[in-house]
Formats: sequence, C-alpha cells, structure tokens
Amino acid sequence: MLTATSSTFAQLHSIQGVTTQVKAILSALAKVVPGYTLTEAQKMSSSETNYLFSDTLSSIASPETPLSIESYKKLIRLHHSILLGLEQLAQLPILPSALKDLSRQRCPGDTSLHHVIKNLYEIQQLLGNECERLNSIIWELPEKSPVIATQILNSLVAEASGQNFKFIQHSDLQTLSPERWLNGETINYFVDKWCTDSDTLGVSTYWANTFLFKDKACTKPLDHFDNNSKIVKDLKRSIRKRELDLNTLRWSKVYIPINNAEEGHWYCACINFDRRTIDILDSWGPTYRSSLNRPLRQKKHTSLLAALMWITEQVADYRGENVVLARNPDTDWSCNPHVEVPLQPNSYDCGIHTLWHLYHIINFGGLKNESVLPAQHRFTENMVGKRLRLVQEILDDAGFRL
Repeated sequence: MLTATSSTFAQLHSIQGVTTQVKAILSALAKVVPGYTLTEAQKMSSSETNYLFSDTLSSIASPETPLSIESYKKLIRLHHSILLGLEQLAQLPILPSALKDLSRQRCPGDTSLHHVIKNLYEIQQLLGNECERLNSIIWELPEKSPVIATQILNSLVAEASGQNFKFIQHSDLQTLSPERWLNGETINYFVDKWCTDSDTLGVSTYWANTFLFKDKACTKPLDHFDNNSKIVKDLKRSIRKRELDLNTLRWSKVYIPINNAEEGHWYCACINFDRRTIDILDSWGPTYRSSLNRPLRQKKHTSLLAALMWITEQVADYRGENVVLARNPDTDWSCNPHVEVPLQPNSYDCGIHTLWHLYHIINFGGLKNESVLPAQHRFTENMVGKRLRLVQEILDDAGFRL
C-alpha cells in the first residue's frame, strides 16, 4: 500500500513537472500575445493558434508601421518578447518524451498536454519566421525615415546615460550619436563581438600601428621587410592570441581596421585566403577618385598594399601555407589598393562604413552587390539607421530594456 501511494505521488509529481514547464512557456508567450493561457492552448486547434499569433503580430508590425519613438520601442519590446518565447520553447523536445514515459504508466491528464504541446510546436515555427520578419521591419523603417531615426537615436543615447556597460563606456556609446566620429573602443567592441566564432580573424584597432605602419598615427606604412626580424615573431604571436580571444581557429579572412590619426579617418583592409585577395576598403571619395586613373605606384594606398602583401606572406606561413607575392608576376592573388566601395557623403561616417565593411565580410564573404540586398543590409546616403542599430545592439548586450 505504501509503495502504491509513493508511486502515485511520483506520477502526479511528474505530470505537475510537465505542466509547470508548459506554464512557464505560456507565460513567456503571453507577452507576445496577451491572454494566451493554458486554457486557450487546450481549446484551440493548430489552425486557430496559427491565426491568433499571425494576426496579432501582423497588426503590430508591418512595413507600413509609422516610425516614431513610441512605435520603435514597441517593436523592440515585441522582438525581445519573441526571443524570450523562443528561448522557452527550446525546452519543447524534452516534454513529449516525458509524456510518453508517463503514458506507459497510465498517468491521468497527459492527453490535453499532448494537444497543448502540439500547439506549442506550431507557435515555435511561426515565431521563428516572425522573428526574422520583425527584425527586417525594425531595421528597414529607420532607413525610410532618417530624420525620425535621428530623434530615436538621440533619445536612446540619452536614456542610456548612467547605464553600466561591461566592455564599453557611455562616452564610447555617444560616438554613435548622429554626425559623430567613432572611437577605437566602439570599433573594437563590434570587431570582438562579430568576429567571435566566425571565419574572420578581426584584429584590434591597435594592430595596424604595430605591424603595418612605422608610426602610431598610421600614416607611414612599413617599407623594410625582414622575414627574420622580431616583428615577424611578434606578428605570429599576436595572431595566435587573437585566435584564442575570438575562439576562431578555422578562419580564412583577416580584417584590419586602420585609423589615420592625422586625417581623422577610418578605413580597413581584408586578407582573404579563400579568394586569394588583399583589399583596401576606403570610403573617402576624394581618395578613391584621385587614385582611380593613376598608375599603381602613384595611388595613395599602394605603399600600404606592399606592407599588406608582406604581412600576408607571414600570416600564410603561420597557417602552414606558402604564399609568395613580392616580385612574383605569376601569383594568382589579386591585390587592390582601392576597392570600389560605397562612398560616404560626409566627413564623419567613415567609422560606420568601416564597421559595415566588416558586417558584409562576415555575413556575405565580402562586399555584396547593393542592388540585391534588402535595405537593412545596404550602405545608405545617411547611415543614421546603422548607427541606431549599433546602439541598440550594445544596449541589448548590456541587458538594457526600453
């Protein structure tokens, strides 16, 4: 008798455990669709559930949503709620197994839970699609309304005053405000974050003035190359450390942000071992246009390209590859000191362009044809939408909620 009572208690406790987990999921989903409870989940069919969530989300978020500070915050909160719901729904696979075990023991109450879990799977698939759709809407709306995006950006930066950030200061965040020049700390934040676990080895903003230039201002590229010098050992040591920092052991690209301190200008270089290319990406129009029709030796970044070619040979040696670029007309590598890139229409968006070059390199393998991209990925005349996006990313990482 005692054994039977203990067994019954254990069975009921297991049903309660499954029910508790289901209620935790439903609690998160109620922030996406208010009022969606266990009762609704038990009563509704799959098609009714799908309609309820689709209709609710479509009414809140559409490409025609008028952009304002209030609507932006509402969309961001909805996006966070969906992510939280998906996080809870990640527990779904363990629940059918638990119910299957309980059904073998003829436990009561599992039939309705099976129906609820079936509905939750429907919701999981729908929210996965809606999350992508909503993300596109959130970042396409500011591109259509840069004036309002500027107001939202200023508001967010002001609201974040006093917020404790783990890897960045509020003064760094402020450099993402409209018409401000980015600082190295802000660029390093995104290089570190985006390159972690990627196939791109992004180095810090201090790397170039150590290994590519003779001066800290990054105005005089190296012009003496000694394969047996201390700098080669230091270079390979820096690559190894960077691999460990970024947890990026299988990388095929090296991204190098560069700041010409005398000109107050950011640009970057990319070494791609898969495509066998060395590219310098500089969004400053006068530099690109003045170098366009000049002989190679007279182009502004040709001396830097020579330094990058030597660096590439040393990095290739670190990778266990043999690459010879100097005085090698038969090389199959392509080296371009002035890649054609979208040009900044002002003097202050160079840092944003430099980061967006990295965004394209990581997500598309290199600069993608703008005409085939949705607005959220494109370079634009006014990059305020990208500034807003970067600020929001920092706030999300810090757990700051609107």
